[in-house]
Parts: sequence; C-alpha cells; structure tokens
Amino acid sequence: MTDTAPDGRHAALLDQIGAGASGLDLSGAALGRAGLAPLADPAASPPWWDAGWGGLALAGRDLGDAKLEAADLSGANLHGARLGGVVGRSARFDGANLEEADCAGADLSGAGFRGAVAGQVSFAEAMLEDARFGEAAMRFANFRQALLDGADFSGADLWGADFTGADADYTNFRRARLDEANLSDVNLTHADFEGASLTKARLVGSRLRGANLAGVKLDGADLSGADFSDTSLVRLNLATCRLTHARFAGAFVTGTRMRVEQLGGAVGEEVAQAYEAAQASYLALEQNWRSIGSQDAASWAYKRGRRMGRMQAGVQARAAWTARDPRALVRHGYRWVADRFVEWLCDYGESLSRIARAFAIVILVFGLLYGLTGGMILEGEGRATYNPIDLMSYSALNMMTANPPEIGIKPTGRIANLLVGVQGAAGIILMGLFGFVLGNRLRR
Repeated sequence: MTDTAPDGRHAALLDQIGAGASGLDLSGAALGRAGLAPLADPAASPPWWDAGWGGLALAGRDLGDAKLEAADLSGANLHGARLGGVVGRSARFDGANLEEADCAGADLSGAGFRGAVAGQVSFAEAMLEDARFGEAAMRFANFRQALLDGADFSGADLWGADFTGADADYTNFRRARLDEANLSDVNLTHADFEGASLTKARLVGSRLRGANLAGVKLDGADLSGADFSDTSLVRLNLATCRLTHARFAGAFVTGTRMRVEQLGGAVGEEVAQAYEAAQASYLALEQNWRSIGSQDAASWAYKRGRRMGRMQAGVQARAAWTARDPRALVRHGYRWVADRFVEWLCDYGESLSRIARAFAIVILVFGLLYGLTGGMILEGEGRATYNPIDLMSYSALNMMTANPPEIGIKPTGRIANLLVGVQGAAGIILMGLFGFVLGNRLRR
C-alpha cells in the first residue's frame, strides 16, 4: 500500500472486509493503522474503518476460516472477533483491540501483540511460540494449555490471567504484572520473571527449574508443589507464601525469608519418595536458614536431610537384597543401621534429651547386669549385693567418673570387671557427646 491509495489487491480486500465477506485471504497484507489512517476520510466513513477505535473494522467478525500469515493488522479493532483455529504465523496485532476475542486453538507463532488491548481474550490451546506481548493490557486473558515457549510478555498487564497447564519455558515475563494470575501446572523452565509482580498468584505444581526470580514480588502467592530445582532464590520474601511440598533440590537459596511451617511437614521430593533428591532439597534449605540466622529451622532441615540419607540407604539395601548382591547389601545395610543408631542416640547431634535418655538406659542395663552376674560384693562382708539401690548407684557413678567409684562396693570376677570397663568407656563417649552437642547449642 501507499500513503495515498491502496493497490489492487488491498483495495479488493478492503471492499471484502467492508462487505463482511468470509474466507478472507489476508496473508502478507499490510492493513495496519498507520497505512489505513490516511485513507479513512471521515466524510466518506468507509465501512472497513472503525472511526471510534481508529483502525480496521473487524469487531465481532468470524475469521476462523481466514488466512492471516504475516498479515499486518496492527491497530485493528477485533473486539469479540472469532479467530479460533486460524493460522496467523508472524502476523502483527500491535496496538490492536482484542478484548473478549476468541483465538482458542489458533496458530499465532511469532505473532506480534505489542501494546495490544486484550482483556479477557482467549488463547486457550493456542500455539504462541516466540509471540510478542510486550506492554500489552491482557487482564483475565485465557492461556490455558497454550504453547508459549520463548514468548515475550515483558511489561504486560496480566492481572488475573489463566495459564493453567501451559508450556512456557524460556518465556520472558520481566516486569510483567501477574497479580492473582493462575500459573498452576505450568512448565516455566528457565522463564524470566525479573522484576515481575506475582502477588497472590497461583503457581501450584509449576516447574520453575532454572527460572530467574530476581526482584520478583511473591506476597501471598501459592507455590504448593512448585519445583524450584536448580533455581536461584536469592533474598526473596516467601514468608507469606504457601510452600507446601515445594521442591528445592539443587536450588541456590540464600537470604530468603521462609518458615518451616510453610513446607507442610516435608519437601515435595520426600513426599514422592525421591530420597536422594529430598536430601539435596533439605541441604539447600538448611544453608538458607543458616544464612538468615534461623538456627532452629536449619537444625530441622539438617535432621530431615540426614533422615533422607538413611531412607535412601534402606532403599538401596532392599534393592541389593533383591539383586542378591552381598557387598552392596552390607555397605548400604551398615549405613542404614549406623544412621538409625545415631538418630536414636542424639538425633544426629541435635538433641540433648536423647543423650540423657541413653545415659539412663545404660545405667539401668548395667545395673541389671551387675545384679544378674552377682559380681558386686560389699567391702568388709565379702558377699554379693543384689540391692537395687546399691547396683544402680554404682552403675550411675561408674558412668560419670574416670575410676571405679568408692562406695563400699567393688566388682569381683572377670565378667564384672569387664562390665565395669565397658560401661566406663560408654560413659566417657556419652559425656563427650553431650558436651559437644551442648557446646553447639550454646554457640547458637
């Protein structure tokens, strides 16, 4: 087209549009606002021109059978138009009015919608790879199960938009407004949300592996079951978010505000019984909580991580048993038993009460053994004592002194002396462990 008159093809297309014809072939047609505005004489008021909007008049039209590949419809009024299933690869709709338009199932790969007004537009199940929506106003738009790989939504207003089930890896949402949007079960691998607002948004079950969340606002967002594997979560405030069973394996989490209670008792990898990944997830959380000085939360994550290591050893031991691999069975079985004992003894070095419990049990067991063997005799009388107070007193003092206690009772015989030596060694170990754990607690 020229600035003064359309060529033959474009003139015919304008006549067809004005007449409401169907089956339009607009492939490659330059029917943008800039080119048509000089032709739209207000006095003549051509039927193909929407004077109120200032663009091509296509409001309410059924364009489902039209050909729109590489067509320039920038600035057109497509309010309420039906483009379901249309093929419009690389078409231009920049600055167009697409409010309440139906583009469900359309192939608009590489199309441009920059600055478009498209509230409540439907792109459900549409193909929109590499499409450009920069600065577009698209509140409550429908992108359910759409293909959005590489699309650009930078600066777009997507308040309340629905992306449920969409595929949007490597998609650009920089500075976009996604407040109260629904991005549940969306593939957002390597998506860029830098500076975006996701206040009260839903990202339940979304896959955010490697996503850029720098400076994003997530106040009140629902991130239950979200996958943050290999994602950088630096200095974010997630304290008001729902993080039930979220996944953090391989994530770099530091300086981020969150609480243990938000996880719903376990990370998503543990719920899925992926214990090795769960251990990595708890390690990331432990490091984050230590970075913000939340020692109790870090202790919780550390213990859960150790428990996941034990669970993984159990899985491997069972697999070795099934495969009849004795070496692997011994290796993984020993690790499971050792971790289980350490957990019982001191909760992986985090519980003073469990060490005190072990003290009490050892005192009781050895007191009973002294009585059963009859190896404790009363000095000056030469006879064995079976008095529970005598036996328990000796056992308790033997646990806490370097030498056998001098309380008028002494061991006799090899078995009794062996028991005294073993108990003394156990006492030294437990006392040292108690001091180590106590020191760690005091330093915190």
